[in-house]
Amino acid sequence: MPQREFKAVILAAGKGTRLKSELPKVLHPLFGKPLLMRVLDTLGGLQAAEACVIIGHGREQVTQALAAYEADYTIQTVVQEPQLGTGHALLQVRQKLADWQNFTGDVLILSGDVPLLTVETLATLLETHQGTQNDLTVLVATMDNPFGYGRVITEGHTVLRVVEQKDASEAEKQVQTINTGVYCLNWAKISPLLEQLSSDNAQGEFYLTDVIALAVQAGYRVGLSHLDDPDEVLGVNARTDLAQCHAVLNERTLNRLMAEGVTVLHPASTFIAPEVRIGADSTVLPGCYLQGDITIGKRCMIGPHTTMSGVVEIADDVKILQSVVRDSRIGAFTNVGPFAQLRDGVEISHHVNIGNFVEVKKTRIDHHTNAAHLAYLGDAELGTDVNIGAGTITANYDPVRDIKERTIIADGAKVGSNSVLVAPVSVGENASVAAGSVITKDVKPWNLAIARGRQVEINGWVKRAKGITEVTS
Repeated sequence: MPQREFKAVILAAGKGTRLKSELPKVLHPLFGKPLLMRVLDTLGGLQAAEACVIIGHGREQVTQALAAYEADYTIQTVVQEPQLGTGHALLQVRQKLADWQNFTGDVLILSGDVPLLTVETLATLLETHQGTQNDLTVLVATMDNPFGYGRVITEGHTVLRVVEQKDASEAEKQVQTINTGVYCLNWAKISPLLEQLSSDNAQGEFYLTDVIALAVQAGYRVGLSHLDDPDEVLGVNARTDLAQCHAVLNERTLNRLMAEGVTVLHPASTFIAPEVRIGADSTVLPGCYLQGDITIGKRCMIGPHTTMSGVVEIADDVKILQSVVRDSRIGAFTNVGPFAQLRDGVEISHHVNIGNFVEVKKTRIDHHTNAAHLAYLGDAELGTDVNIGAGTITANYDPVRDIKERTIIADGAKVGSNSVLVAPVSVGENASVAAGSVITKDVKPWNLAIARGRQVEINGWVKRAKGITEVTS
């Protein structure tokens, strides 16, 4: 961790023209979380004191997203208008934030569209900067094909400047040490140099990279921190970049899970967000997509072709086959699927069976209860040892009054196939509902409820309808 307090600036004003989207670039999701929020998450791991997000394009949407984001440190915003480059963006902080004007500590500069940097990498950058008493430290990487990146020009161990691709000479383009766009700087010394920046370049912008040459000329100590994995500084400028970031983050997550004792049978077809936690000896089968605040216990079997999202808690020894789970809690030794859907606040106890084509919504199910196939359980509460027959539904929605009502099924109750329980209604302890019944009134404990027309047979009706006349000999 850093030896002394630091602040951070996140550049997040860009439009992202190549994404061809109405959504601001930094709000595009990476495994369900906006790029900007992944950067802010990393800052949280570094124990930042404060961050300033520089906004511009889509500022209303970005501001709303930041208002909903929970952080352990202070987040301010500064508007960059017009957007005249990275140096101009940082200058807005110096000019507009009074509480930064006398700040004498270090400032970490990040980009809101570079979401893969790790806490370890940024901690090393800060430690290098502070340990060597640099005034400006640049995070650099070595690339075999550095096309498109600014080149770091050095003379021996002395940093001279950074040259952007469009402004580089042929000799400079051969340099393989690239600027990642991540910096750590002594704010009191370096920020005044922003006033000296010029837009005399191919882009007509004020480059933050030009501050490096200005710092060298001013006699300040400029150094480098080397990044081992260039994938960490992948930026998102197009949809292909976003796909590449998904691939890198997914591979990183799967490798971690497998190192922790999780079996992933086919990594190429398995997609798991970094927030997901899975216990040892669990297996994730091909075709799964797990995204959100998800915790899965030990010895579980997930998939194939299972999707999870939102806040999901799964205990030990659970099997979920070819199903969809969102915002639900599932107890131990429970089986779900195939083709089941659990959503919107479902709570399932241990030893429960939710079978094929069963949808459960905002419902609590106690232990040793079965809904084996073809059922809808919405806004309900089921006790222990309940059996739900095939084709049963809880009719929870009143379309006339536009309200939802609850259904209560007590311990030991049995509901026959193709029954409709019209809420609000309750089925008492150990009661039984006959198959094909439409239940509109409460059923008392231990009673049998039958709510259907009496069966009637009319002799010979089919033959008469078909005009068939019996022949007598």
